[in-house]
Amino acid sequence: MQSEIVWYRSILVDRGTSVRMQLLLSKTGGAAAGGLLLGPDAVAAAREARTEAGPRGMRRLWSLVALSLVVLLSVPFLLVDVPPVLDYPNHLARLFVLAHPEDPVLSQMYGPNWRILPNLGMDVIGAALLRVTDVHVGGRLLLALALFAPLIGVVAYHRAVFGRFSLWPLAAAVIAYNGIFLLGFMNFQLSLGLALLGAAGWVVLRRRANVLVLAGFGALAATATFLCHILGLVFFAVLVGAAETDRLWRLRRSPDCMRELVGAAGALAFAMIPSLVFYALGPLSEPGARPGPWLWQQKLWWIFTPFMTTSTGLTLVTACAVLALLVLIRRQLELAPGLPLALAVLMLGFVAAPAKAINGVYIDLRLALMMGLLLFAALRPRLSARQGVYAGLLLGALTLLRCLDIGAGWIDHRRDLAELRAALTQVEPGKRVLVANGELDGIGDADKRERTLPGVHRIDTHLAALLVIERRAFWPLLFANPAMQPVIVRPPFDRLAEALGEPVEWRWLEHPDSSPGADIPTYLQRWRSDFDAVLVIGPPLKQQPVAGLLPLSRGSYVQLYRIERSSDSEMTSDDGNVRPGARRTGSNS
Repeated sequence: MQSEIVWYRSILVDRGTSVRMQLLLSKTGGAAAGGLLLGPDAVAAAREARTEAGPRGMRRLWSLVALSLVVLLSVPFLLVDVPPVLDYPNHLARLFVLAHPEDPVLSQMYGPNWRILPNLGMDVIGAALLRVTDVHVGGRLLLALALFAPLIGVVAYHRAVFGRFSLWPLAAAVIAYNGIFLLGFMNFQLSLGLALLGAAGWVVLRRRANVLVLAGFGALAATATFLCHILGLVFFAVLVGAAETDRLWRLRRSPDCMRELVGAAGALAFAMIPSLVFYALGPLSEPGARPGPWLWQQKLWWIFTPFMTTSTGLTLVTACAVLALLVLIRRQLELAPGLPLALAVLMLGFVAAPAKAINGVYIDLRLALMMGLLLFAALRPRLSARQGVYAGLLLGALTLLRCLDIGAGWIDHRRDLAELRAALTQVEPGKRVLVANGELDGIGDADKRERTLPGVHRIDTHLAALLVIERRAFWPLLFANPAMQPVIVRPPFDRLAEALGEPVEWRWLEHPDSSPGADIPTYLQRWRSDFDAVLVIGPPLKQQPVAGLLPLSRGSYVQLYRIERSSDSEMTSDDGNVRPGARRTGSNS
């Protein structure tokens, strides 16, 4: 009682609160003494005023912090028109094709192939957006959506589970620029946001709605997530399944336990049915795709995917700081229902997952990011004011440092883009361009830090997609897998395409058999007659020049060569069919 009275006196200092308190006091009918009410009604009134005044200040602080983080995370997108994100240029080229199906040159090489696929989210949004915006403005808006979607999901899930806004989920900004984002998995990033939003809606409706409404909402949320990425659907199922398991465990001694079990199982089954039907009818269910290797040693590094940047040191500093903070405040952490089970399932999946499965790559890295997001979405620290300030300063400084590091790398990337575009001016629309790596392969470290994600992959190997966007040229590595993207490569160019391939190695041009066991594409067998030019991306070449290649542009990062042909007869294959590009169109003549 005494503590309530002391607090009551303190809040009268605020004029607005004093007015509200006077109104509350007038309703209690209690006795007044020195402006204070002594009695249970007065205490209840004081508590009501405290809950009314406190959240207002928290909402203002929350809004200010959220706005500041949005601005900070958005700054790198203003520094370069094609950010150095591995798959982004390739995705952008596909979206450009979908947005301009009537293009007189590109329409002879590629075409739309709309169908139900678990990778349609960004394609549907991007195809519409790029019809009304500049390709590089619209592309960065889509990339920003991929960055912010998981953060929005984290905030929504935390709010739904704990019932109030908190600053802690905003701290997820420290892992906004993570390994998966820098690999350019845009549809997957969007699906993570939708999975968290769907799970948040499930939690809210579980408290307020009946089972039928819950099942209907679950079906809509699961289907939307599935159409962005199948692993996003897995994340949604893990979140909802873990929460329902936790609830049923708490009700295990209740007489209504069996009824609740049947209702939960029915709602979950109904929610998953549409996605399972789409999967069964879609191309992903077709046999033949072999899983990739289990890379056990790499997993020790890949577990840091949520904290990963192009800087190994900054990755480790961020991971150690966040995990150390969680250890220090472990006794003050409130866990979302089902969080231990969800983390256990995701960790088991991370350990057991191969590097590739069902046409998807880096399965384990994606599961690691899910676990990282749950550290902010499904935990609620109860910190004192001083502890909150210290934690906020630490995480805020790390977020600022990571954004500065990303921004510096993206500024340096502008020199690479300028050199690439200078070389591409030599390529005419309709030409067929073979792309090769320089000295280094696609997985080894590049000569500049901003060109690689350490221990994972180079992040500049898809820059050649600008051939499609800016020169309307044919590029064999466009993401046009019928099982994953709504784009096809038209005949006769289809036999030169490899939708999931990597650029070939320079040494393979002269001696394809020099690397036994390497995944050498079939289109390399007749590359001299099937292609018009060779674009090399990488550091300066030390190898001897390949016969039959005339240099058109030789920079420190990009080289372009024209392929010499002995006669026009090389434009015809052995079976008499015209090779791709033999019939010139537009300015190609």
